[in-house]
Amino acid sequence: MNLLQNLNSVEKLHSLILEKKTGSPKALAKQLGICRATLYVLLDDLSSLNLPVAYSRKYETFYYKK
Repeated sequence: MNLLQNLNSVEKLHSLILEKKTGSPKALAKQLGICRATLYVLLDDLSSLNLPVAYSRKYETFYYKK
């Protein structure tokens, strides 16, 4: 994944998390055009930037803990 694709994926991921409309991890990875492993790397990257992310099974969406 090149830098531009990575940046676009992070921007889209951030937007979907803010809207709480990510869907399941599998669906989100497909929507972003990445594999689930890469999705979790991006989520870890957001957490390292002091944006801790959690997943709600009830609502099937990722969200920011803060």
